[in-house]
Amino acid sequence: MKYILIFLFCLFAFLGKAQELGLNQVISFINQPVKAVNDSLTAKGWQEHPELSGVQNNQLYRTFSFGNLGPDSKQALAWFRIHADDEVVNQLYYQLPGPELYTKLVTGLKAISTEKKDAQQIENKQIITYYQNADFTFETIVGGGTYTLMVLTNKALD
Repeated sequence: MKYILIFLFCLFAFLGKAQELGLNQVISFINQPVKAVNDSLTAKGWQEHPELSGVQNNQLYRTFSFGNLGPDSKQALAWFRIHADDEVVNQLYYQLPGPELYTKLVTGLKAISTEKKDAQQIENKQIITYYQNADFTFETIVGGGTYTLMVLTNKALD
C-alpha cells in the first residue's frame, strides 16, 4: 500500500508540472514548424483537439488541452493554441493552470527586457496588458478566473 501511495504521489506531481511551460519554452515554439511544436506538446502529455482546430488556405490553428477537471473534456487544467502560416508557428495562446504560473511568466517577461505598454484594455471583464520587445509582442489576459499569455512574433507584423 505504501508503494502505491508513493507512485500515485509521483504521478500527480509529474502531471501537475507537465502542463507548466516556462516562458523560454513557450517563446521557443515561435518560428518553429507546426509538426515540431505538435510533437513537443504531445510528448509532454498535451492532447490535440481536432474539433477546436482548423485550416484555411495557408493558415492553421491547433488547440491542445492538458488534464481534465471533470468528465467534460472542455474543462482542462490548461489550454494551448498555436497559429501558423505556411506550417510555421507565428502566434500562440497559453491559458495557464493558475495565478502562480501567471505571476512567474510576467516576472519572466520583465526579465527579458520587455516594455510594458501604457495602454491597458478592459473587455468582457478581462484586463488585457501588452508587453513588447524587438522580437515579440506579448499580451496577458486576466479575468473570470483565467490567466492567458499570447505571444506573437513581430516578424508577422512586417
